[in-house]
Amino acid sequence: MVNNVNNKSVSGNNNSVYQSQNQKLEQAKQDSVAKSSQQSSSSKSAEKDSVALTPQAKQLKDLQKKISESESFDRKKIDDIKKAIAGGEYKINYDKLAEKLSAFEFDL
Repeated sequence: MVNNVNNKSVSGNNNSVYQSQNQKLEQAKQDSVAKSSQQSSSSKSAEKDSVALTPQAKQLKDLQKKISESESFDRKKIDDIKKAIAGGEYKINYDKLAEKLSAFEFDL
């Protein structure tokens, strides 16, 4: 009879240990779910971030687009100079060339 009482008390202790372990396991699950929801909410807040361009940046972008669409030199003038050189008709103004070279050197 003594053994039965001891066995019951042991099984009672096992039951309380089992319940304690279950409580710890449930708490760990809840903590894991809480961490997961925090991570998903922080990633959602990152999705809400945005960038706004200043008016000056927009203006620079528009100017850059216009420059890329336009030619940076006069095609007709280039063709005329090529024809004059090929025909031996191109005359060099040495005074104007010297002025441009000295102005260029001065700007550096």
